[in-house]
Amino acid sequence: MRDIGKSQTIRTVAELLRAKHPDASIEHEHRTRAELRVVLNINGVRIGIESTDENISRIEESFDLFVSRGCEVIICATRTTGRTVTAVKALPDYEVVWFEQRAQADPIERIFSKIEMARRIVEETEKSIARAKPAVLSHAAGR
Repeated sequence: MRDIGKSQTIRTVAELLRAKHPDASIEHEHRTRAELRVVLNINGVRIGIESTDENISRIEESFDLFVSRGCEVIICATRTTGRTVTAVKALPDYEVVWFEQRAQADPIERIFSKIEMARRIVEETEKSIARAKPAVLSHAAGR
């Protein structure tokens, strides 16, 4: 069975948000086979979503785009340490909400765990939409 990693979790978040808000507008989207960068507008709240956690230049480019587009919420994947974490912490005027995913040995449990994490991130995003306060939501893999 295929492992679903941090990037897949973030792509699932985007899919769940689109399903929950079918009237959301897509202001920007760049998709490859493995990665997604999108700016959604849900009820007037802009949400930037970046699924990569390894390509620091793409992450910085996405953060620049999200800030310039006025995203109140930024959702991204990070590791627990390193340059992506530094990039998240460097974002100006955002409250950072960290979610840490513990490693699961069983492949089925890993899938369920990632889906549950996506749901948690969507729930927190819904809270941010309701209060329209800038926030960064990051899913970090546990070791």
